[in-house]
Amino acid sequence: MHSLMSHVAAKTSALLAARGCVWQDAYYETRVKTARQFRYVAYYIEQNPVTKALVENPGDWAASSAARTDLVTDPWPWMFEKEK
Repeated sequence: MHSLMSHVAAKTSALLAARGCVWQDAYYETRVKTARQFRYVAYYIEQNPVTKALVENPGDWAASSAARTDLVTDPWPWMFEKEK
């Protein structure tokens, strides 16, 4: 199975590279524990299209949550740690 997956990954990488795309380096699941951490993660995600020069403002990206206040729960419901 490892050999098969390595072969598929190598072929996929070559096809993506030919089109100017790359694999995501890594993905790590993290539970957001504080309102401060949530704000940081939301800002980071909303800035991705701006960072890649796809739009000038986060709210200009059609799929962005930047202008969607209905997506954020107030007060933060999963606060396990106090902010400093």
